[in-house]
Amino acid sequence: MPTSTKVKLSTLSYVILYVKNIESAKKFYSETLGMKIKVDAPDWVELDTGAATVALHAIESSPSKPEKGNPELVFAVDNVYDAYDELKKAGVKFNHEPHQVCEQDDSVGVSVSLLDEDGNTISIYSDVAKDKVR
Repeated sequence: MPTSTKVKLSTLSYVILYVKNIESAKKFYSETLGMKIKVDAPDWVELDTGAATVALHAIESSPSKPEKGNPELVFAVDNVYDAYDELKKAGVKFNHEPHQVCEQDDSVGVSVSLLDEDGNTISIYSDVAKDKVR
């Protein structure tokens, strides 16, 4: 068992996603999902998400499907239903319909997830007033 330390991790600064086709992934994340490109190099693209950077790192092969225990990126949006409808119109394939994942006093958390072409799971999430849940 690890021993106690005085180390204190703070803000998450980077999440690295490994992708087979950097150009296709860059287009999906920047044009379809609307992320701003910060760095654009041949095998490395950094995308600004505000608090953290999502980095796309080119590799020769990646899993064709997600494996249990792989990380899931969850992005907050103003309205999960509007984002879902817009992305669906753009041809994004979702794993399921938006659904409730948690509950607060006056609202519920609603989430929907999708896979990018490299099998990375991405969720979009927003708090929704209880009387606005579909």
